[in-house]
Amino acid sequence: MVETKGHGKMLLTDGLIMVTERDEFAYHDMITHVPLFVHPAAKNVLIIGGGDGGTAREVLRHIGGEKCTMVVDACRQHIPQTSKGLDHEKMYLRY
Repeated sequence: MVETKGHGKMLLTDGLIMVTERDEFAYHDMITHVPLFVHPAAKNVLIIGGGDGGTAREVLRHIGGEKCTMVVDACRQHIPQTSKGLDHEKMYLRY
C-alpha cells in the first residue's frame, strides 16, 4: 500500500497496480453493473477475490434477494471508501 499525490492510496501486488482510490469506480462499475443489468433477477451473489470491497458495494445496489457473500482482505482496512457500506443487512462477510 502506498500513498500517491495523483491517485491517493494505491494497492500494489508484486509491483503491479491493483486498485487506486481515484479510479477504482471505473473497474468496479464495469464488472458489476454490466452483468447485473443483464441478469433478470439476481438474488444471491458470491464474490471471489473481491478483497477491496468495491465490487460488493456495487452489487448491493442491485440485488433484491437474500445476500451477497465475499471473502475480505487488507483493502477493507487500508482503502475503506471502496468497501463503504459493507455493513448492509444483505451482506455476509467471510474473514
